[in-house]
Amino acid sequence: MSRRLFIVLSLLLMCTSLASATPRRIVLLEEATNSSCGPCAQNNPKLQEFFSTHFGGVVSVRYHAWWPGANDPMYVENTVENRARIGYYGIEGVPNYVMDGTNFGVPGDPDAMVSQMWERLNMPPPVALSVERVEQRDSLICNITLIGVDPIDDTDLFLRTAVIERMIVYPSPPGNNGETVFPDVMRKMLPDATGIPIPALAPGDTLRFRLAGEIGANWNTADLAIVSWLQTDATKEVLQAGIDLPTYIIETQDPLADWLEPNQAYSKHYTLVNDGVNPLHVRLAMDAVVTGSDWTYALMVGPFSGDTLNITIPAGGTKAFDLEIQTGSTPGSIKAGLFGQNLDDEYGYGFSQGYFGIVPEGRILFVDDDGGEEFEEIYAAFFDSAGVEFTSMTEPDLLPLADAVDTSLFKSIFWNVSWGFPAVTPADITLLARYLDRGGNLFLAGQDIGWDVFDAGGNSYFPEAQAFYNTYLDARYVNDNSGVNSMVGVVGDPITDGLAFNITNVYDRYPEWVESFSGTSVPILTYTGSTKIGALRYDSGVHKAVYLGIGLEQMSDQSAAQAIVERTLDWFAEVVVSGDQGPGLPLRLRLSSCEPNPFSTETTFKYDVPRATQITLVVHDLAGRAVRTLVDGHLGAGTHVAQWDGFDVENQPAGAGVYVGTLQAGSERSSRLVVRIR
Repeated sequence: MSRRLFIVLSLLLMCTSLASATPRRIVLLEEATNSSCGPCAQNNPKLQEFFSTHFGGVVSVRYHAWWPGANDPMYVENTVENRARIGYYGIEGVPNYVMDGTNFGVPGDPDAMVSQMWERLNMPPPVALSVERVEQRDSLICNITLIGVDPIDDTDLFLRTAVIERMIVYPSPPGNNGETVFPDVMRKMLPDATGIPIPALAPGDTLRFRLAGEIGANWNTADLAIVSWLQTDATKEVLQAGIDLPTYIIETQDPLADWLEPNQAYSKHYTLVNDGVNPLHVRLAMDAVVTGSDWTYALMVGPFSGDTLNITIPAGGTKAFDLEIQTGSTPGSIKAGLFGQNLDDEYGYGFSQGYFGIVPEGRILFVDDDGGEEFEEIYAAFFDSAGVEFTSMTEPDLLPLADAVDTSLFKSIFWNVSWGFPAVTPADITLLARYLDRGGNLFLAGQDIGWDVFDAGGNSYFPEAQAFYNTYLDARYVNDNSGVNSMVGVVGDPITDGLAFNITNVYDRYPEWVESFSGTSVPILTYTGSTKIGALRYDSGVHKAVYLGIGLEQMSDQSAAQAIVERTLDWFAEVVVSGDQGPGLPLRLRLSSCEPNPFSTETTFKYDVPRATQITLVVHDLAGRAVRTLVDGHLGAGTHVAQWDGFDVENQPAGAGVYVGTLQAGSERSSRLVVRIR
């Protein structure tokens, strides 16, 4: 079939009621991919996980590249326009995703995509954009309307429109990466990849365009959609996007996260707005993880409650609903995903709005920022061994609560980066700087933090991170690899005196070499046989900081790692409590001891359960793999014991090394390190 294309444009300048309204932004998600790209098969499901649960906040167009497989049929279908759009962003590797014109690289982190989307959604767009498909025979015809809302300073504006096929499914993989399902494939650009140049658009101006193009012989006509967007070539920013399908998002004026109190009722308010001209049928569902056996929660729509509710929203209407939470008597948290699924969409897409609430357990805040590894178990074991209560959170969960993190709530922050990237984000730096300015204490450990901050190729390469590193840590980055794989403590230092250990191959070794930036911070660890420094402590007179250029998990002697944590707590003037809790029922979930330790044939875990509940006790290795489950069942309150014979889940002897025993009830947990020797 020929590829003839026709276009009719009519430009009208007029004022309408819509022009004076504030439109909702829709974000454009673009991706370059290929059916023979191995990393695409690994990361595309993560992109689709994000997209399918945030449709309406984002719309997407996927371009297929000519490498590594030149015969990708979706590329071959339209080589010119796929090349043009991929080249427009200078993309040189797949998979690669772009959000509203900003290239973010490999789509490996759905949480990061959510943050990037909300950053854009919170910025009012300068234009309203609507897409209407009016006729479909041999040609696909659509009307695009642009209405100016706010002045636009950008130049080189272009209206770009893509015909996408929402889901292409092959009976067998068309390439060699195993993928058979390909969402939102770009079939044709209207009128072409360059788009339509847009003159200056003032508030109240309206531009209307009628576009059409022939439908390809092998397209699924019933599964086509039109995506249109206004973009400036000066910066590549997308100012607004739209699609010819119903869209909506779940909105709230309430905080997306809270510090909660025990035994309190909380009500979170949400609205779901139907932007379309037809009624919407939406299923509200809640996917929540609740800690504390006496917590409750429910969705409320008028008099109806439950964790799944079906609602109808009239055209142009709004439906309000609430999330009701009742905390219990024990510390814990609720992490909820509120998903509004479009029941009229065959793919079940919808929009998810998250909520996180936590009752703090202790005045030490531990932040897990290790990129999804399990090294937080090491810190938990050390805190438990010291008898210190702590509040544990992941970095993504903490950031919405950043404004409320101060010294009245937490005396110290222990931040574990390990070998995760980015080491820090702008939001991390804002949180930590504000906290330390108020007199807080910070323990920060991880490998390649300095490299990530000061190397132009790093993910944390921005001025605020560099200033924080130099001033708040009083550290100067020298090199990402000291070239020495063992360390010793500094004689007389309150944290490291008498310690010595090797740096292990938990991951590739790049132990950081640092110096004092101002001469005020002091070395606490040096590399064996050299004057090279690997860790510093700093007392500014306002705040204290301990900075390690390696992760605790890299230390061959975990008793030295434990000593560093406990001595740091002392230097921070935290109260370290050890020993029994006294007579009566236990006050909290606690893995209190492991004897003998180290052991060769058998060791006994002793643990406290404050109330009858479901308990697991699992032994992991330092890579986070479950080695043996010792307890999995409902236990009564009291003190219990469990033996480990040193064998793994396949009844084979576990190797010599360091292991972590983790006791868990809901998301309450307590850990302890145990060493097996031959």
